[in-house]
Parts: sequence; C-alpha cells; structure tokens
Amino acid sequence: MASSFKFNEHEFKRLIETQVQAGIDKIAQDYTRAFDRLRQTHAGRPIAEIKLELQRIVRGNDGSIADPELTEWAQAIADGTKITFKTDKIRL
Repeated sequence: MASSFKFNEHEFKRLIETQVQAGIDKIAQDYTRAFDRLRQTHAGRPIAEIKLELQRIVRGNDGSIADPELTEWAQAIADGTKITFKTDKIRL
C-alpha cells in the first residue's frame, strides 16, 4: 500500500510566518520592558550613563546599537519618555 504526501506550500508559509512573528513580537516586548525599566530608574540621569545601560541591554540580547539611535533613545529615557517597540507583520 503506497501512501502519498501532498505538500501545501501556502499552509507551510502561514505556519512559518506565525512562528517567526511570535518570536519577533516577543523580542519587541522584551525590549519595551527593559527600556521601560531603564526609564523608571534613569529618567533625569546623564545621557552618557544611560547610553552605557542601553548598550548593555542591547548587547545582552546579542544586538548592537550605534549613534544616532543610541543618543536619541538615551535622550528620550532621560526625558522620561516611554519607548515602545512595535513590529510589522512579516510576509514570506
């Protein structure tokens, strides 16, 4: 008795998109929480000090950050501004 397998490319792409999107959304949520904790503890502190903490957070997640984003985000945190990371929907 022979069995057959029918590959559904559309369903396969949908499943991968769902899994990848969940991972990306989690990363965005994790960064939002970490930056918010930093805002709560470092609002009003010197930019240079905040930049070091931002670099630590990003490097701890195997990422990198360079100016001008580093300075922009540090200034926002110093000003007490909440930074929220949002993701776009992916499409394969």
